[in-house]
Amino acid sequence: METTRSKKSPTGDTSFAIGIRSGVFGMISNALLFAAKMTVGVLIRSIAVVADAFNNLSDGASSVITVVGYKLSARPADREHPFGHARFEYIAALIVSVVMLVIGALFMKESISEIVSGRAAPDVRPFAYVVLGVSIAVKGAQAVVYGVSYKRTRSLPMKAAAMDSVSDMLATAVATLSAVLWQVTGLDLDGYFGAAISAFILFTAVRLLKDSVSPLLGNAPTKGLVGRLKEKILSYDGVLGVHDVTIHSYGEKHSYAVVHIEVSAAETLLHAHELVDTIERDVLAELGLQLVAHVDPRVEDGGDSDFACLIRAYLSDRFDGLAVHDLRITQEGERPAVYLDAEIPWESTLTGEDVAAALRAFDPDHDYFVTEDRK
Repeated sequence: METTRSKKSPTGDTSFAIGIRSGVFGMISNALLFAAKMTVGVLIRSIAVVADAFNNLSDGASSVITVVGYKLSARPADREHPFGHARFEYIAALIVSVVMLVIGALFMKESISEIVSGRAAPDVRPFAYVVLGVSIAVKGAQAVVYGVSYKRTRSLPMKAAAMDSVSDMLATAVATLSAVLWQVTGLDLDGYFGAAISAFILFTAVRLLKDSVSPLLGNAPTKGLVGRLKEKILSYDGVLGVHDVTIHSYGEKHSYAVVHIEVSAAETLLHAHELVDTIERDVLAELGLQLVAHVDPRVEDGGDSDFACLIRAYLSDRFDGLAVHDLRITQEGERPAVYLDAEIPWESTLTGEDVAAALRAFDPDHDYFVTEDRK
């Protein structure tokens, strides 16, 4: 996570200033490209070039919304939004993806119409190659700017913009190829190339739509991040185990984690609190995660009772992929009770109630309380 501060930024965040500058650069360059390509496309009657021009217009709109998204996402937390406003970036990307879908669909319709009706072939002129060549160079410059911005900020919108710029270079090259083929061979493939560019716009829009909706719904944390978090926590003396890791994000730099940390039941509450407090501070400093830890006491001398071992063995044999932790046996009233957490794979149809029912059939002399965890 980026932690460097800049006095020149309204928010004090270097990534904010970099994002704004990159967004403004994208707004200006894409607006100029749209105007130039649109003019050329109309003059030479090329649907491929016009489609590519509107692709640049959508990129310009994306830059505008990115700048607005950066400004809104940089607003501090308030009473109504205690986790901040960083998810505005995803909302901005969602708007851009919808605009791109509409543009791609409209030009796909126009391209197919040209193929079917056999309209007049494009009237290619020398200045068209100049404009298209300059466009490829500008898109290359955009890819470099966005790529450098991503390396400095680790901002996903910057990474997406860099990838999109590289793809736009290819789309403009396709439009240029359409003009060259017509001038050299007389083959009128303009409608087909227009359809290809439209398909590319639609593909990019769907990909962006997925990337923007997914974090709004709540992405599962990456295995790498979970692994680093577990490794960090287990490195402390006194930590016996880590489980029930949950990570959720409210933006690139606003991620929160909840974990259960196992410590010896022989430790005092004060010692456990100091240990967890230290871990929470270190995880924030090193991994950028706001950590909330729940302490689970583990009885080390003697380990599990024979009956607890029997339960673990039974569940392991009965259900593939099931893991058990926090297994406790207590005496409540006249009947003993068994409490346990069952980790169940997401793809399994098994439920916590299924596990409890199987245990009741296995040994009806206990009451069973199963907490279902998906992994």
